[in-house]
Amino acid sequence: MSHKEDNPANPGPAPGPAAAQPGAELAMSLLRLPQLIRIHQPNNKILVDNVRVFKNALYDLWAVNPNLSVRIHRGRLYVNETRLSPTPALAITITKLTEYLEARKFFGFRFGRVDALSDDDVVGFIGELNQCQFQPEPGPWLASKLEGGFASPILDKDFKISIVVSQDGHGKARPMIWNAGVKTLALKAKKSYSRALAVLTGLNEKISDGQNVNVNKPRRVVQDMVEGLFQNENLLLSLSTIRDYDDYTCTHSVNVAILSMCLGKRVGLTKIQIMTLGLSALFHDLGKVDIPVDLIHKTAKFTDEEYETVKAHPLHSVLRILRINSEHSLKSKLLVSPFEHHLGTDLSGYPRSARTSPLTLYGRIVAIADVYDALTSSRSYRPVPISPEQALDIMLQIAGTQLDPLLLKVFVNMIGIYPIGTLLLLDSHEVAMVFKTPSGAEQGRPMCVVLDFSDNSLSRGETVDLSARDEEGRFRRNILRCFHPSEFGLNPSAILLN
Repeated sequence: MSHKEDNPANPGPAPGPAAAQPGAELAMSLLRLPQLIRIHQPNNKILVDNVRVFKNALYDLWAVNPNLSVRIHRGRLYVNETRLSPTPALAITITKLTEYLEARKFFGFRFGRVDALSDDDVVGFIGELNQCQFQPEPGPWLASKLEGGFASPILDKDFKISIVVSQDGHGKARPMIWNAGVKTLALKAKKSYSRALAVLTGLNEKISDGQNVNVNKPRRVVQDMVEGLFQNENLLLSLSTIRDYDDYTCTHSVNVAILSMCLGKRVGLTKIQIMTLGLSALFHDLGKVDIPVDLIHKTAKFTDEEYETVKAHPLHSVLRILRINSEHSLKSKLLVSPFEHHLGTDLSGYPRSARTSPLTLYGRIVAIADVYDALTSSRSYRPVPISPEQALDIMLQIAGTQLDPLLLKVFVNMIGIYPIGTLLLLDSHEVAMVFKTPSGAEQGRPMCVVLDFSDNSLSRGETVDLSARDEEGRFRRNILRCFHPSEFGLNPSAILLN
């Protein structure tokens, strides 16, 4: 049964003309419900009907964009980053809702997964919203109360935006596109990564202790990263360069999730599909909690028996996902890539089975992301990581047997011949770090930031485009050699996201 309720015998309040704009019904419900919940019992028909209108409005918007937001900025109201027009029928709602939120010192909401939302969830949410006005710090208080739920308050009042207005062929202005400034996005991206790492670490610890776990927090952090992906893909890819040898398993899983989601976007998956893919990738190594720690960190070659133990982790991941508290429809989608990511496109990998059907798209995507991050990371048995350039060469050699060749081609185009975070020695006697390869860049030449090592410190220098030519048509700078940033103790994300 779908979430949306269509009971003709109890239709609820009919939307008026003001609700014609997408998001208008949700805005009106957000203003209406706090008052109704103050004066009615939870089972009151008027309240129940309005709760249902709120749920349906929320679901309709969330189905289009799973990173649904409602926020105010300079007295204007935005739903899914689209400004609601203050028509005569809607102007009072916008004004009063803006005043309501500003009085509580926060500036809107982000909504997570809503397809399994209950009436009690909504009533509880609105109840906390009413209570927060009596707290010294309403926003942080509400955030703590709603943690892990379907909504979270937007606390950043300095949310800076820039407006891009383009014109069509007839000279008419197209709708405005609102994007957070790059610095704000970088900060949000780093916070999303830190939350993802903390959530996954906590999940592993609870599993190891035999505690029950649910999917709410992991799903929320993946939704945040999907939002970041559609705002600035390069920032999210920069995060995938984070390496933590002491917590390799969790860092690796977050990186694989990022790389998988970016590749999923490149092959045309929808936001909802990318969210499912990212969550599945985040859980792809969950079964390693069942592998003895001394094997995970062993530096010597595995014995045959030890290797068989390690090879069982995809099956353990499947079993662990089955035990997570979540809807069955979601769990069935999350199981696939953890089971398949070591099978290989020729099915010669593990777990061994009599299977003859090809790998799923999710499984093939996660396999590519898993191999790339594993090769470019320090491991207990390989203290010196392989450079991104060398990793791609190795991956191209196993295309067709272990990795899908068509998806790998898309992956190489996505991260570039010189992937983000690669350190380059230039013939200009400069050391630079790759931060972007523009689409169609000549000879795959990237854009870089020059690093200044003077005065025994490191700072960012100028930004250079390695495809730039001089007056005589020669490249101004050429690459002499590539390095892995860890060879110099550098963390690419710390440089590129500051």
